[in-house]
Amino acid sequence: MSVFVPLGKPVHDRGRGAGGVAYLLVNPPVTDPTTPYHSIPYLVGAAREAGHTTYGCVDANLDAFEYLADPERFGAAIDSARRTRAEIEGRSGPLSRHDEIRYRQSLAAEGLTASSARDAVCVFKDPELFYHPPTYAQAVAVMSRWWDLLAMDMPPGVLDGFSIRAKSTVNLCSTADLSDPAVVGAVSRPFEGYFADEFDSRLRERSWDLVGLSVNYTSQLPVALRMARLIRAALPDTAIVFGGTEVGDVVKYAADADAPWRVFQDADLIVPGEGEAALVGILDAIRDRTPFDGVGGVMTRSRPNPRIAFAGVATLPSPAYDVWEWDRYWSPEPVILYSPTRGCYWNKCTFCDYGLNTDRPTSPSRERPVAAVMEDLRQASRFGRTLYFAVDAMSPRYLRALAAALAESPLDIRWAAELRLERTFPERNVGELLAASGCVAVSFGYESGTQRVLDLIDKGVRIAQVPDVLAELARNGIAAQMMGFTGFPTETEAEALATYEFLQDHEKLWTTAGIGVFSLTPGSIVAKDPGRFGIELLPVSASDDIERYVNWRERDSSAVHWPEATDSRIPREYVASIRKVSFDRPFVGGIDSAHSLLYYARFGRALLPDVPSGEEPLVRLAGEPVVSVPFASVESLTGVDDLMAEVGRRSRQHLDTTASAYEDWLHGRGAARAGSCGALVLAHGDVVELPAGVDFAADTPMARALRLMVAAQART
Repeated sequence: MSVFVPLGKPVHDRGRGAGGVAYLLVNPPVTDPTTPYHSIPYLVGAAREAGHTTYGCVDANLDAFEYLADPERFGAAIDSARRTRAEIEGRSGPLSRHDEIRYRQSLAAEGLTASSARDAVCVFKDPELFYHPPTYAQAVAVMSRWWDLLAMDMPPGVLDGFSIRAKSTVNLCSTADLSDPAVVGAVSRPFEGYFADEFDSRLRERSWDLVGLSVNYTSQLPVALRMARLIRAALPDTAIVFGGTEVGDVVKYAADADAPWRVFQDADLIVPGEGEAALVGILDAIRDRTPFDGVGGVMTRSRPNPRIAFAGVATLPSPAYDVWEWDRYWSPEPVILYSPTRGCYWNKCTFCDYGLNTDRPTSPSRERPVAAVMEDLRQASRFGRTLYFAVDAMSPRYLRALAAALAESPLDIRWAAELRLERTFPERNVGELLAASGCVAVSFGYESGTQRVLDLIDKGVRIAQVPDVLAELARNGIAAQMMGFTGFPTETEAEALATYEFLQDHEKLWTTAGIGVFSLTPGSIVAKDPGRFGIELLPVSASDDIERYVNWRERDSSAVHWPEATDSRIPREYVASIRKVSFDRPFVGGIDSAHSLLYYARFGRALLPDVPSGEEPLVRLAGEPVVSVPFASVESLTGVDDLMAEVGRRSRQHLDTTASAYEDWLHGRGAARAGSCGALVLAHGDVVELPAGVDFAADTPMARALRLMVAAQART
């Protein structure tokens, strides 16, 4: 086997540079720790080129999860969960719904040890164990359990893997919640130890002129707001800047011009668009002691509506990938994000709404010269050989030029990207060129299995031609990852089913798929011209003054649509039919995840290697214990699904959905009934109630066989 070793170990920036304006850039929790987002390398590359060389970079997301994975702290989390369980079991009176949610979460501690989280991270980073699916599954199982343990320290329903729900008992669509220090503090509670022990000392290691928080996902927003308050306390004279995609969304979707400043109350400056030129301008202004109002693309309290410009990418400096310690990320080798283009060359899809565009679905298409891209990739290859081209969509012409350059290059690069389903792929043997260039996977927004819906979307794709495109990739060993959704306006039930049936009919041509439910966003063509799509827009939920989504009614049927996690028209067997791998992002099977890309590079478009049925993991990290539960049924206890149903009910009825609104429901009487039952805690943390009359906990061949049988049935 081959093991990748970086050619040069990057230096961890601790105030690099001898003088000038000193700035610190921070990637906040909660997001994916398997690979870093690429915004900060792009920002540092631009600032360096402009002469600003005194800087530091902190991946607080990675740092915080490593801090919490330490056996002493992870062991303390296990002990705390067990104490909570014992305390709830010891109560004589009725339990509240919140008690029951916490009880179910506390069961995740059973079968874990203090070293489980650290050992799981080691599996992710090990070049042998990572590629052994049964062992890898053990590491993922620990992560699933860990999320339940972390969730016990947060408001219920907030945490969803390495992500945070936009609406739960904390409403990230509400300036009331986002501007409340107590609310964002409650969400950030698991990270307070890291803030006090490590982040605070990093802030105080020198006098920073600027601290920037790069917030690219909604799940990072509440913790970033908490960190800004800590930064302000530690560095009262430092300029605090918020930037990133999520910051742009808050600005774009806020109901009034003052709302962003209520949310980013500790900020001095907000950068809602692309950040390279803005950061350089801010640093120049600090150096020259000139007003920030003169810096393009920057919001100040006295200039809340700056002109948003889309920078050319042709002359941008190369990203500074040396700002990160790549061997710390939770993968056996680095996976690097890089953007050879920005914007979308098609830019017509009627559902799309991305970035600070106002006249088109997304930002204008811009292409970096292929020669400059190859130089960027040469520099990036010092740190990793697997890349994800983070683009909206590359034009066919540009794609062929870049692939040809890669095919002729001595660089040993494997890559993946999201592309459009271009009918010319089979006509021009594009699959052969992509394979020669190192392409291992392509993700497609295929959207729908019916032509009528595709035409409404203005996708520019003929569904009858899609199998030929997929076959062209399959013949050349390139994995296809299919993305779509049901629920587009006027879509019938038969058309929704056809989106799954197309994948079922052609399941040998694709590797992974994800079908979501359509959510209408206010900047899309559909929302701007609802009559064209047979719908009427409805008011958002009363608490949602950051209008991320729009509710709507079909004119013909009067059916009302709210953002939904599932489509009730789709049978469970249909959903199961397109799920070939049991994991999701950021793990193997997740579309475009770092781990999936590494598995594609190792095992090809099959993604997973053939493993004998029943093969044991090489390392066991999460047991599957049987526990005694002093309730008649553990499955009847209130769970997060019940809570999310209440969130949906309150939203639909235009009731208050801010954090304080759920206190009565959470403290209301739960469903627990006196009695006893057994429960099998599966490796991934799911709990299966066991039939009475059998001692499943006994260490006998019969008991072990029964446990295996129950676990197998639960997984299917």
